Amino acid sequence: MLMKYVFALVAGLFALAGASQADGNSSPSEIDALKARVTELEQKLEKLEQQESAPQTESPPETGGRYLALPDISLIVQARGKATTDKIDPDKQKIQLAEAELGIQGYVYPNVRADAFFAGSPAEHEPFHVHEAYLSYLGPAKGLNFVVGQRFVPFGRVNQLHNHSWLYARQPLVLSNLVAPESLAGQGINLTYLIPTSPGLFAQLDLGSWANGSEGEESNFPPNIMAGPGADLTDRFTTARFWMGIPTSENGEFELGGSWAGGRSEEDPDTGLTNYVHLRGLDLTYRYFGPQTSRLLLRAEHLWRKGTTDSDGAVARGYYLFANYRWNRYFDAGLLYDWSQFPQDTSRHESAISLVLTRQFSEQYYVRLQLTRGSRPDDDSYTEVRLQWCWGVGPHTHSLE
Repeated sequence: MLMKYVFALVAGLFALAGASQADGNSSPSEIDALKARVTELEQKLEKLEQQESAPQTESPPETGGRYLALPDISLIVQARGKATTDKIDPDKQKIQLAEAELGIQGYVYPNVRADAFFAGSPAEHEPFHVHEAYLSYLGPAKGLNFVVGQRFVPFGRVNQLHNHSWLYARQPLVLSNLVAPESLAGQGINLTYLIPTSPGLFAQLDLGSWANGSEGEESNFPPNIMAGPGADLTDRFTTARFWMGIPTSENGEFELGGSWAGGRSEEDPDTGLTNYVHLRGLDLTYRYFGPQTSRLLLRAEHLWRKGTTDSDGAVARGYYLFANYRWNRYFDAGLLYDWSQFPQDTSRHESAISLVLTRQFSEQYYVRLQLTRGSRPDDDSYTEVRLQWCWGVGPHTHSLE
């Protein structure tokens, strides 16, 4: 727009000069009209220059639905199949629709983001329910964010990942036995502070206060133990996590994290007792990014759980070791070894080793095969083959591995 008036002004000046040098063919009225036009263009040009020199206000942040005030809506679906030598497993030799997850996300105010995820499991006749629903306040102070609502709490390295973001088809045994069958969730508030450090070093602290935690899937007591009770933090509990990242080379990084959770369960209606539980965890991760899209991931996590009623004050522990190599954008392979005691009887444990192969067809579709050989109190030696299909549509945006 500014250049348009500049060119018009220059053209007017040339016309005026030509008229003044003409041999009398231009009348005084025509010359006066040209002068008026030049004066008008000069005024418009001056006004445009003033507008351009004025400070520009920042545009509001982009909301959901790109520039429209619409949320981002997405759907992730999983089908799972399992073949096993365990004759009493109700899911053996079946392919079922394991889960469908609907995500609705967007900004409700500058620097305030809303996320809600609803999940249902047709295979378990489980209707859609709130998986997570929370508001994220981004940057109210330098380095500080906080979240309020229901979400997977920051405990351990992978608790906040949804199961379709895992790099394996079955959760490590220690996490399902001592923490939660999928993820430990709660309703409350969490503060995240990015700690100032030297260049190249990352450090973050999370502190949370929660209620109504996830219930476990505790099985019968000995000798028929199949699963631990999880954290059993079904009433009020608090969490704390510190983790840091250190670059080891131009393409490598090392992460170290420590987690703690403590609280109580709801009162048992039969015994009138309340279970007070403390969880501790330590995790180590190493990543190396090779040529193009290749990546090596090494991870270890060790957990300790102490409860006052279900384990009579004994400490149950467990760990897993995981290695994953992605040699291109379409294929990766992993090896998982996990070992876990049972809080109900710490003299008993289960263990397994698994080979995991994944074919990533696109960012929205993958197929995974997991072969497992393991032992547990009710079966000294079992073999499982798991298949997982996962597909989705829409901009599903939350933590990935």
